[in-house]
Amino acid sequence: MNTQGIGALVVVELKKLYRDPMSLAVLLLMPVGLALVFYFALSGVTNDYYPVPGMNHFEYLLPGVMGYAVIYMGMMVALALCEYRDSGLLKRVEATPVSKTAYLVSHVIANMIIATVQGLIVLFVAWLLGFEPRGGLVGLLLAALFLALLAIAAVGLGLLTASVAKNSGAAGGLAVIYIVPMMMFGALLAVFNEATRTIAKFTPNYYVSDSLSVIFHLGKVSDPVIWQNLGILAAYSLVLVVAGILLFRRLGYR
Repeated sequence: MNTQGIGALVVVELKKLYRDPMSLAVLLLMPVGLALVFYFALSGVTNDYYPVPGMNHFEYLLPGVMGYAVIYMGMMVALALCEYRDSGLLKRVEATPVSKTAYLVSHVIANMIIATVQGLIVLFVAWLLGFEPRGGLVGLLLAALFLALLAIAAVGLGLLTASVAKNSGAAGGLAVIYIVPMMMFGALLAVFNEATRTIAKFTPNYYVSDSLSVIFHLGKVSDPVIWQNLGILAAYSLVLVVAGILLFRRLGYR
């Protein structure tokens, strides 16, 4: 693939944001609103099982909320690609020298950047609200890496969804099927015992929630569990995005 061409396509995708102020506002305000909703709903709740004394439920769930802000990218990608197909844009792209794979890879990269920024916005808002993340600069860089890998997995799910959905309405319905379990279990909202934790391990964002908890709550940036989770998430992301690209190349342009 022509990396220079992919880079140009990524720039084009990112430029769409500031050319459409409404889309840019939604992308920026969604993580802000998400952080504020969880803060006002849960900051007054405390329990005895938190890893840090004095922590409230918002701080406990913050790593999961950061991942939650990223997984919605899957639905956004699925809706966008279905709309592109319905409007005939994909047919026009197919008629250009740009290969299908290069076009889809540019989508993956552009949306990975956007989703990673959204996850970090949640952390920034939490910091403004009084949360003090541990781990320093290394922890922040690790967090960005985990969010980027999760974004790739989310885009892969979006590609798979758009491949089988006939229209954007169907794509939205299908996306809910995986977003809700990821929200409940992967973001640790419904993880209370070993049974629910076992279910959570089947969701890619669980490995983000688990690792960022170790980083931001305990400050253990060299904990072996972080690297183990990173490897699992990388494998998850690779499988989903490759499967998504291959299936969309075959069915998505129809």
